[in-house]
Amino acid sequence: MKKISVMALFAVLSLSSLSSVAAQQKYALVIGNGAYRNLTRLNNPVNDANDMTAALRGLGFTVDIVVDGGRVQMEEAIERFKNRLSVSKNSYGFLFYAGHGVQSGGVNYLIPVDADIRNESYLRDRAVSVQAMLDEINQAGNELNIVVLDACRDNPFSWGRSGSRGLQVVGNQPADSIIVYATAAGATASDGEGRNGLFTSQLLKNLKTPGIDVSEVFRLTGGDVARASGGGQRPAVYNQFYGVAYLGSRPSTQTVKPAPVQPSVPAQSAKSYVESGLAYHNKKDYDRAIAEYTQAISLDPNYRDAYHNRGVAYENKKDYDRALADYTQVLRIDPSYAKAYHGRGFVYDAKGDYDRAIAEYTQAIRLDPNYAGAYNNRGVAYENKGDYDRAIADYTQALRIDPNYTRAKNNLEQARRARGW
Repeated sequence: MKKISVMALFAVLSLSSLSSVAAQQKYALVIGNGAYRNLTRLNNPVNDANDMTAALRGLGFTVDIVVDGGRVQMEEAIERFKNRLSVSKNSYGFLFYAGHGVQSGGVNYLIPVDADIRNESYLRDRAVSVQAMLDEINQAGNELNIVVLDACRDNPFSWGRSGSRGLQVVGNQPADSIIVYATAAGATASDGEGRNGLFTSQLLKNLKTPGIDVSEVFRLTGGDVARASGGGQRPAVYNQFYGVAYLGSRPSTQTVKPAPVQPSVPAQSAKSYVESGLAYHNKKDYDRAIAEYTQAISLDPNYRDAYHNRGVAYENKKDYDRALADYTQVLRIDPSYAKAYHGRGFVYDAKGDYDRAIAEYTQAIRLDPNYAGAYNNRGVAYENKGDYDRAIADYTQALRIDPNYTRAKNNLEQARRARGW
């Protein structure tokens, strides 16, 4: 019988200075409880804990892992975690828990493997309160804390009331925090078909994507889970954080050596660098184009078109990670810029991630319903998935918008032949 699990993701953030030159210190506590003595044993938590440990270490975190922890071991580990974070205000913290969890009276509890909880009144003394854990970690006063809870949705106790099923939204959400549930409060979450739960598998994938901030990690993960479950599981995000933080690498600022400038030439404006970059771009001299766009960005860090054009140049060089980082930066500057979503869709398509490509193209179409290129490229992604009917519909819509769109015509004919029409 599959374990039904839930994940709640709490990011307690207090970002005051992302521009600090001090080295970023990153600490993690990972707990995986599966070998319960008095409850149903769980198979996934140790896998989840080991895989999350590896991912976080890959991002530069110092990780303390606890497997099959009792209550004392869990509480001592949480206290050590808080003390580590307290040493530096510049530190990031990440706490991951996988195992049994229940709620009672609106309070969420994590269940240690040695817990003997004979009735609901025992929870306070024999389980770990999520709210108390959050309050303790928050005392560290560090820059960023993230807490991830992957806990069973169904109450594992025989005394559990039907109304107590599932974890609940934290009642006292800390300021400057993000709280993400793997699914809506009161709903069930899929355990997945592999070694990890559905939400965990998608989170692990997105944690490893370079150059995207924590908010983007959550957005991508939520979309991936919803698509993978056919809409049956929709993560819920409660956001009181308005800053930017990177758990891994930041968007690339690597520059290519710019073309030499004669001393007699006056200093250029950001716009003139973009225009110069376009000239090189049209000649397919992408390295020189990138250098010019980078100069424009150095003069105007919020220059949307400079980031977008540099992303296109990186894309033409098949440097897809840097292209994705630039398109993502465009959307931070202007979330309504359809071309950036289209660019990200193209990158994901090139990487073979067709579901994510389709989601990006769909967002571009939502923002610009007459975006023929987005319809055409979404059709290509559908065709790559073998969904010829949707591909044909998208190619047809692209041609309604632009009857002279040669590529869409060719794609439509090809899809119809493949469909046997």
